[in-house]
Amino acid sequence: MAKHHIQKKQSNIVSHKGRGVSYEQHESIDDSLLPDAEELAKLKELDAGVVDWVKERTAKEQDARLEFNNRKMTLVEKGQRMAFTVDVIAIGAAFTITMSGMAFSYFLIQANQIVTGSVFAGATILFAANSFLNFRKKNQNNGQK
Repeated sequence: MAKHHIQKKQSNIVSHKGRGVSYEQHESIDDSLLPDAEELAKLKELDAGVVDWVKERTAKEQDARLEFNNRKMTLVEKGQRMAFTVDVIAIGAAFTITMSGMAFSYFLIQANQIVTGSVFAGATILFAANSFLNFRKKNQNNGQK
């Protein structure tokens, strides 16, 4: 069955930057569903049908693990699809807002308010550039985690 071993090591370090302490930890987990052969032999001496029972339980455990992993993968895929959909909607909304701002700016310029229209167009362009750059930065930060 599952065996868990932890090995810890501590050492003092002296370098040109000063003194420090280094910690190491090695952890190994044997996640085997079956017990060792020696353990199985001992169990068989106690009860002859125990090996079949262990095989049956191991098969059920493996099926449960596979089912769990399939459900977990389904959740991850749904999450990825939702994130993609939200990103597409955000890009579409930013594009719509930018185009609306540019159209309103054009309307202001046509209404002989050249300075107001130009300032509004400049602000719209800055908003769009800032939005897309922040969107890109947010996606890069999510990828690094």
